[in-house]
Amino acid sequence: MKKSDFLLGILLAIIGLMMIIAPDQCIKVAVISLGLEAIINGAINVFKIRSLVSDPSFQLAILLRGIISIIIGVLAIVLPLRFAATMWTIMLYMLAFYLLAASVIELYAMTKLRASGIDRKEYAIEVVISFIAAIILFLIPRQIGLTLIRVLGIVLFIISGAYTLYEWKNRPIVVDKVEIIESSD
Repeated sequence: MKKSDFLLGILLAIIGLMMIIAPDQCIKVAVISLGLEAIINGAINVFKIRSLVSDPSFQLAILLRGIISIIIGVLAIVLPLRFAATMWTIMLYMLAFYLLAASVIELYAMTKLRASGIDRKEYAIEVVISFIAAIILFLIPRQIGLTLIRVLGIVLFIISGAYTLYEWKNRPIVVDKVEIIESSD
């Protein structure tokens, strides 16, 4: 048993319990995490991806995507911390719109990357994930979202519990060397 795997199982079980007990807070953490990811992604687009192709329209599209990503990321972090449920709902729809727009711009960028002969596999995965996440955010109302979070929490708790139990049962058995002293009786 690796201690890190065992501790990971326990951590995931705790996260699963938090998703069951306090789904609102888990959603806030998820939106703030998405906000941080959007800021990092925007910075990477502005400073790295934009320079991959010398086409001015590609550079402009990636620059716009990066700036929008940074703005949405900052809003995703600041707004849920400042305002209550109304801003929360608005922020979920803003994130959905951002993910949808980002996937469309990324599709355009992929065509330019293809023309330049640059590998675009990771961009295709990002497009698919962004599109699916946007559709989920648009279609799932708040209450259904809370129920879904709780269901995912239960699934995560069960899986992580089983994983932790598996790690515990399959730990190596340590046998200490025993010194045998023969008696001469």
